[in-house]
Amino acid sequence: MIEIKLTRNPEANRLFTLFALLLAGLLITAILFSLAGRHHLKQALVNNQAAIIGAVAEKYPEAEQDMIKQIIEKDNDAVQRGNDILSKYGIQREGIALETPLLQNYYRYNLSMYLLLAILACTAFILTVLVFLKKQYGQIREITQYAGKVNEGDYSLDIRDNHEGDLSILKNEIYKITTMLKRQAAALQSDKVILADSIADISHQLKTPLTSLFVLNDLLSDNPSEHDKEIFLDRIRSQLQRIEWLVTSLLKLSKLDAGTVTMKKDDIYVNFLVEKALEHLSIPLDIKMLQVNIEGEKNAKFTGDFNWCSEGLINILKNCIEHTPEQGDLHISFEENPLYTVITIADSGPGIDQEDLPYIFNRFYKGKNSPEGHVGIGLAMAQEFIAKQGGDITVKSEKNLGSQFTIKFYKSLT
Repeated sequence: MIEIKLTRNPEANRLFTLFALLLAGLLITAILFSLAGRHHLKQALVNNQAAIIGAVAEKYPEAEQDMIKQIIEKDNDAVQRGNDILSKYGIQREGIALETPLLQNYYRYNLSMYLLLAILACTAFILTVLVFLKKQYGQIREITQYAGKVNEGDYSLDIRDNHEGDLSILKNEIYKITTMLKRQAAALQSDKVILADSIADISHQLKTPLTSLFVLNDLLSDNPSEHDKEIFLDRIRSQLQRIEWLVTSLLKLSKLDAGTVTMKKDDIYVNFLVEKALEHLSIPLDIKMLQVNIEGEKNAKFTGDFNWCSEGLINILKNCIEHTPEQGDLHISFEENPLYTVITIADSGPGIDQEDLPYIFNRFYKGKNSPEGHVGIGLAMAQEFIAKQGGDITVKSEKNLGSQFTIKFYKSLT
């Protein structure tokens, strides 16, 4: 069974209400005209009777009383005699309306009045429809002009309408779409700026190792000694590894920026995570002969993606190793509480300059104490990896007292 629902349209309702009021006014006017016509007919009948009585009374004064009595008290016999007399002169009862000037005038008067009312009703209806259509098409024209402005990139106009009706709803919905397009345009412009900055940064970062490769290539082309050749090849290998690491890191950041990375929701035990991260850094730890101290609850855990968490932790540890002198110390501690799981990494390096502290998580930022060859992307990557999993990272540092990174993974409330 098909159910048909009629949607109330306030604009159409207003049109029908106005037209109904006009019809009601015309109907009242028609009733008034009808009453006026009846009064006019009554006056005409009285005048007609008065003329007849006057003419008869002039010739037959003695019949005056009988005629007045007949007017006041109707005598059916007298009516019949009158009809007979009229018939004798060819005036039938049913033809009086056509042959009596009095009644002909009355009908002509009523016909003209009703014709005038019909014309007024049609005119009122046409004018009402025209006014309604003019208003509706005016609003449609306004919406069309607004859409044209939006298409040109002008989002400053406000088409919102607080009235009722389908067109008002349409205006408000279009304004919502315009607001969304404005936000998207702003975000797109921001993305363009970020993309341009990223390309500039990448170009700058790749320029240095590529320049070195060209120089080393020229040196090799001069047929150096075997000893120098080995040195040049080792430097080329180092620069290529640096380019590979940089490109890989940038690809990871690009995936995060594009939102194409899906983070898993697994239980991660911090103790195991720290051990795996340190395994990847065993060579630089041994080279610098750093002492690593680990302290924390064995069952401390949080929910996240193990691989991406490991990447973030490795980048932070690598930064601490680079800034810690030989035979220095690294201290790693962690614990779990009802709100979050926290991992703290502290080094015994020279610390981060206070002027650099607010910017160390910016991409390609290099502080005053950055070692030679430092790219400035590791901490930015770590922050991105952790933030994508609902965590955050903070740092505090004092001159000659080392730096301390604090990572918090918050527990879900659901």
